[in-house]
Amino acid sequence: MYLGLLKESQKEMFLELAINLAKSDGDYSEEEHAIITSYCQEMQISFERDKKNRSIDELVSEFALLCTAQEKKIIAFEIIGLAMCDNVYHEKEKTIIEKMRKEFGLGNEFLEKCKTVIKEYIELQKKINGFMFS
Repeated sequence: MYLGLLKESQKEMFLELAINLAKSDGDYSEEEHAIITSYCQEMQISFERDKKNRSIDELVSEFALLCTAQEKKIIAFEIIGLAMCDNVYHEKEKTIIEKMRKEFGLGNEFLEKCKTVIKEYIELQKKINGFMFS
């Protein structure tokens, strides 16, 4: 939703982080692929599934140094949405997100609010799809 606000270099880094997160639990789901594809469309960058990526630790540390508080919130929110999109919020994904939260200086309450809002959004999307396609 807000990835278009990131700088070009941040968009590439975000894509690397998203791919790493999606693959972290050993199950790169169709839902995760669809979300990453939509991220690419939103950011107007190409998707390279097998692109060599920096480690999650490198990316998170670089984001922590280079991004404003608002950019960190955008990145965290979108990554949490990706982790939750397939209805399997794996422990490895939780660990990555907790690392981001700490390095980005975000409070637990921000993380919890993100999860709540994303769950509400997913439920609303299901209702809309049911209404439109039933």
